[in-house]
Amino acid sequence: MPKTSFDAVTAPPSASALALARLAHSSSWTQHPPEVVAHALRIVRDTLGVMLGGSTLAEVRKLAGMAPELGAGGATILGSRHTAAGHVAALVNGTGGVSLELDEGNQYAVNHPSIHMLPALWALAEERDASGAQLMHAFIVGYEIAVRVGAATRLRGPVHPFGTHTIVGTAAGAAVLLGLDAAQTATALELAAGLCIASSQNAANAGASVRNLFTGFTNHNGLLAVRLAQAGFSGEPGALESVFGKVLGSAFDLRVGTALQPYYITRNYFKIHACSRWNHAPIEAMAAILASRDIALDAIEEIEVHTYDPATRLSGTSVANAYAAKHSIPYNVAARAVYGSNALDVYTDAHLRDPRLQALLGKIRVLEDPALTALLPGIRAGRVSVRMSSGQVHTVQSEQPRGGHDNPLGEQELVEKFRLLAGMALPAERVDALLEAIPRLPDLGSVRAVSELLRGLAEEPPAAGRRHRKSD
Repeated sequence: MPKTSFDAVTAPPSASALALARLAHSSSWTQHPPEVVAHALRIVRDTLGVMLGGSTLAEVRKLAGMAPELGAGGATILGSRHTAAGHVAALVNGTGGVSLELDEGNQYAVNHPSIHMLPALWALAEERDASGAQLMHAFIVGYEIAVRVGAATRLRGPVHPFGTHTIVGTAAGAAVLLGLDAAQTATALELAAGLCIASSQNAANAGASVRNLFTGFTNHNGLLAVRLAQAGFSGEPGALESVFGKVLGSAFDLRVGTALQPYYITRNYFKIHACSRWNHAPIEAMAAILASRDIALDAIEEIEVHTYDPATRLSGTSVANAYAAKHSIPYNVAARAVYGSNALDVYTDAHLRDPRLQALLGKIRVLEDPALTALLPGIRAGRVSVRMSSGQVHTVQSEQPRGGHDNPLGEQELVEKFRLLAGMALPAERVDALLEAIPRLPDLGSVRAVSELLRGLAEEPPAAGRRHRKSD
């Protein structure tokens, strides 16, 4: 049969895809300022920590065990002795890394760029035997592309941010790591936009763990998008505008310069509370109220939480399970009042059934304050008003939750967070070795030098590591 080619009728990538591709190739590793590299390494350390912690969850361990059958290869599955093909390892590690709800994020992206791309880029770097500097350059570039696409997108109300626009950053970083030119990169970005999944906010609110797979598949599909571009597949022309402006979103307004400055990667946040970031301002407002006066729980008549849209999506008081609790502002405010904590060990079914917490849940309402919505994206505020049976009302507004670039965690706090999470999967001496190795990543000739430290000693993590200890 005659050979058929569709090249002649395939439209070139859109102007927006080409602009992003050119931006991805606009700088070299040596052009990144030292402070940007240093902060990117903090993000990498934090993200490796959440992946290791998440690797101890039962469903993630089982998925890791299936991984070699899904695609054999040598890419590391963190906290495990299993290895798999790069895209499969990226799926497992990306899923585990978001499962504890302690992954870093960026409010300008309205997303969590690192966990959506580092699993993919790490696996690809292992397969390519890339240097630490090559990995870090691809990571910084991918992160910056992801934020710009996220900032341009107005997602529809039912759509969860995970599994959506950050895939474009994943593909951009992978394209840079593979050495694709700008034209191929643009094609990969449009392919990636077309490989998003049906990402439902209700999955998180209902406590369905499929929500964690949204992140896993962003890594998986973002990595495949670049390989598909190399194979000769073409993306939908204008896929960015179509998928993010019409299908998953209602508007797409991309504004891209010719250089990566200003860097958004230094304006991220690190989580200290083990729940959605949309909860953090209300948590800290409630904490401030409790710290300033002695409040008896049974004397609370009503709690009103005013926040911004889209945080109002987390207004549910009927919380199905412990994972759904991470996506409920009422639960998190009540947990702060009852337990004085929003650490990992607060999110259990036993805590959810606590009569004190259940009684308080029914007294909490979440409302949008348009004035707080107007502060976005620079400020993500929350205001809590507690009305007592005496008629007194105590009100506090939090505008700078801890962990953000405007209220940062100290280095020691970040190190202790890493020790907590990595220690759930690895012995203390291995955690110490990682803390020494990660800052030296840019000087390493191969990322594989660190990969062995990320692998488990046995298929079952230490008994102590399986316990959820305090993180705040």
